[in-house]
Amino acid sequence: MTTNVGLNIAVVSDVSLGFGSPQVQSLARSLAEHYNAPVTIYEPDQTGRPPRPVVGESVRVRRIGTDVSPHSRPGRIEYVLNTAAELNRERPDIVLFCCTFTLPVLGKLAYRPSSVIYALIEMIAPYGRFDMAMNRAFAPRIDMLIVPEENRARLDMQRCGFAAKPLAVLYNVSDAPQVAPTPVATRLRRLYYGGAISTGLGLAEYLLHPDMQSVPLDLYGDVGGTDRAALLQRLHDTTCEPRYLGCCDAESLARLRRHYAYAIVMYRPTTDHTHYAAPNKFFEAIADGVPPIAAPHPQCQMIVERYECGILMRDWSFEAYRDAVHEALQIFGTRRYARMVKNCERAVRAELNWPAQFAKLERLLPAA
Repeated sequence: MTTNVGLNIAVVSDVSLGFGSPQVQSLARSLAEHYNAPVTIYEPDQTGRPPRPVVGESVRVRRIGTDVSPHSRPGRIEYVLNTAAELNRERPDIVLFCCTFTLPVLGKLAYRPSSVIYALIEMIAPYGRFDMAMNRAFAPRIDMLIVPEENRARLDMQRCGFAAKPLAVLYNVSDAPQVAPTPVATRLRRLYYGGAISTGLGLAEYLLHPDMQSVPLDLYGDVGGTDRAALLQRLHDTTCEPRYLGCCDAESLARLRRHYAYAIVMYRPTTDHTHYAAPNKFFEAIADGVPPIAAPHPQCQMIVERYECGILMRDWSFEAYRDAVHEALQIFGTRRYARMVKNCERAVRAELNWPAQFAKLERLLPAA
């Protein structure tokens, strides 16, 4: 197949690649393949997140520098202006914006792309009133939407005037090459947690609860929150479980995760964004054949119950977390555990794979 001469595609990311939001790269690669055309991903230059290679001959990455953190208010403005200047110079025909963080770039374009795709990787409301108003104002310029979860779609479409837009619900699955799950007999009898570590939203108070100090748990990720210093001190001072093993890039985490017995997935459901969570780490664990211990976020609950591929907490209380962990460790190595691992594989074959998810968007994409 010959290259689609003249067609140019841009993907504007809200994060540096390789440390989160893997769907940014997945979308870029699939768009390049679908249109047989080059794609450029524009990413912010985040401190502590060095450039990572992107697989795909037709995908290149432009790293946009800012004088201050791109996720500060002035840094976001600088990232928007610098990225818009690049797009105005290159004039891509199709532009995909990832998250409301990048959407102001659309308002700075000096031309009208033939197609504007908006991937609502994060919900809009947590960004505040400005972003809500901006999304309503820019709605007429957006041609189609991608969302990771049905309830999020419903709420954002109502709030921002997107109701008439073509919509594809793409689960946050990975398009990484499938690797056979680690044999049950050689797995660590340990739990894995990979992601932001914080009290409140991240429920670190559950992970580090005194009653859980005998639980074999390894923690990977950035430590954050208003009590970050105290939390770091607590993680480094402990001489028992759990173990804090630092922050790793996504590729390293994937190699580590598949050797664990279970992966923990939970957020405090105080907002729509966290109640209707669509966690990458939930789907990544299932893809690796590692059953999740998940809080009853609607999407997680639906998939765990549909495929019987994990342990579901009965609610968001500490007692529910404690009981789910104890149940999980009790059944490790049994036939029930082996079935859960097999059911993870079954779920991936059935629908939790990238080709099945991208097919939902492919039906909506305009012709070149």
